[in-house]
Amino acid sequence: MCRQFYRAIDSKRPSAWIVILLSLSFPSLVYSQPLNHSSSSLLSPIQRAEFLLKESLNEEALLLYQSLVLKDGANGYAFRGLVRAYKRMGRLDEAESWVETYLREKPFSSAALYASGYIFFLKEDIKKAEELFKKALEQDDTNALALNNLGAIRLSKKSYTQAVNLVRKAIQINPKEPMFFKNLETIYKQMGNPSLIITDYNFYLKEKEDLDLIRGYGMAVGRNMRQASFRLYNKGYLEKTILKWVEIEKIYKEIDHQSGLVSVYFSLGILYEEKGESQNAKNYFDLVLKLNPLHIQAKERLYNIR
Repeated sequence: MCRQFYRAIDSKRPSAWIVILLSLSFPSLVYSQPLNHSSSSLLSPIQRAEFLLKESLNEEALLLYQSLVLKDGANGYAFRGLVRAYKRMGRLDEAESWVETYLREKPFSSAALYASGYIFFLKEDIKKAEELFKKALEQDDTNALALNNLGAIRLSKKSYTQAVNLVRKAIQINPKEPMFFKNLETIYKQMGNPSLIITDYNFYLKEKEDLDLIRGYGMAVGRNMRQASFRLYNKGYLEKTILKWVEIEKIYKEIDHQSGLVSVYFSLGILYEEKGESQNAKNYFDLVLKLNPLHIQAKERLYNIR
């Protein structure tokens, strides 16, 4: 992920901006407390499996995902993680066999049918994947993961309206899944109208019916604006970059995204520091420390200003 950020920023620009990228990519770098890996014991089993996968402990992750599937066969995320673990080890054929064995005992499992479709999706057998995703939805029309992947297939066929409707339905079912919002953004971008994600956010903000939905769309809009700020900065538009981060601040306040506000205030502090407005920079670094007293970089910046 960090590599993508570096590609987004012109290396000729001041190195201070790189500090922002590091704080966004690796939040733990800005805290005075080191990461404690024992904290993984506080995670739920599915979160612990995801943690193992991120740490490239693929075999351990696989065993945990398998146990979760056998314990709760309706957990689509356990099935998805199982497939991802097999893929990480280059063993998708084994994943196919494992899921097929499960389906012989439980042929109507929507989660297992989704997993089988996901395997073929990763193998780029789109026709077979689509067939299995549809079967998964016949068993459970609220299978958000299947809806999302079916949306991706529609996107590959440039059936944009169908893709949007499928992914939006997945979001309605599970608005706490960032992956769905990212996929919706991808669809909008390929349609040539990435600002539609902002239109969606404003619509749900006005409705005020589902706070999780509002927050999910708000986070997506924040990501969208952040990328826009990088482009503006690359072109040398410092003032416009600052205004873009002020827009992000407004969104994050509306959805009460406190950790996001820390990044916003730190970024604004860096930008005002580059602009030569020390007092404004100080004010924003103070706001960072008000929300997060352990923020090392903000402390260092304040010390340098004083």
